[in-house]
Amino acid sequence: MIELRTHDRIPTGTDRGEWELLVEQDPTASVFQTPRYLGAWHRTLGSGTPLRVHTVHRDGRLVGVIVDANDLHGAPSGPEEIRRFAGGTEVTDYLGPVARPEDRSDVAEAYIANLAADVDWDEFVAGGLPRDSGWADVFRRSAADHGLIIFADEVEDVCPRIALTGDHDDYLASLPGRLRQELTRKTRKLARDGGGIELIEVPPGEVAGRLDAFLDQAAESFPEKAGFFRRDDMHAWFAALAEEFAADRVLRLHELHVGGLPAASTVSLVSEGEWGLYNSAFDPVMASLAPGFVIVGQLIEAACAEGVRVFDLLRGDEAYKYRFGATDRPLDRLTIVRS
Repeated sequence: MIELRTHDRIPTGTDRGEWELLVEQDPTASVFQTPRYLGAWHRTLGSGTPLRVHTVHRDGRLVGVIVDANDLHGAPSGPEEIRRFAGGTEVTDYLGPVARPEDRSDVAEAYIANLAADVDWDEFVAGGLPRDSGWADVFRRSAADHGLIIFADEVEDVCPRIALTGDHDDYLASLPGRLRQELTRKTRKLARDGGGIELIEVPPGEVAGRLDAFLDQAAESFPEKAGFFRRDDMHAWFAALAEEFAADRVLRLHELHVGGLPAASTVSLVSEGEWGLYNSAFDPVMASLAPGFVIVGQLIEAACAEGVRVFDLLRGDEAYKYRFGATDRPLDRLTIVRS
């Protein structure tokens, strides 16, 4: 028997442990769908948003988790309640449920049946769904079965990714010649003209104290995003990530030292054999030597040495990502309304 239970907070104890195990058993789940990440998000950025954790059980055994939250938006006829997956696209790259592949249909069916019976929503936005997860497909079928209408069905974004199937030499050999030459040439030029390069991983105990400097450098690197990186809530968010994930090196802060000085830096989320490049920054004074480009190449080399399977450049189709041989992973978004 399939049963859906709804909770108003992130679970603790045994329930939390079962959720974490489910993430490990779901081949397309990510750190963004763990109770640790979503708990940190809700405490820091989503505290004013009612949270619902829907757990789906088969004969008492947990088979799926879907976490959603409501937004109220003004409309001529009054406030509209829009339901979305928790996390939001501003800081969370992958959204959606967690379940083993063989349980996806049952989990989607249980959630959509509950949604169809609930009168307290106007629109459900199921976004951030990796296409290869199959979630969009099962939501489409379940929505049709319950008389709901898919108002919009679109690609929300892409996450360019690199499959790492061997050591660093294998990765370099997999690149088209011109891309391999560009990476090698820029790395050598930076080392030669800058006085040597070294990739440094900041010790876990020092990460929290150096994130403000990282965010300041990011604001200088990308003037069009300066307002985002300088926001107080973003500083609080990165501090919350460090508190939750730095000690066990899920969150990693790297610096590329050029001539002994930090010329570029990155924040990564590394979990379950996948390395996600979450944010990056560089010293604009050294922009002509491309330290931001070189540090990504150095991270890929570190990922290969660690046996990482996928290097994920996360949301956005910025041109530089494809110069490392990345290919797009589409993220689907369904907007579902009542008939």
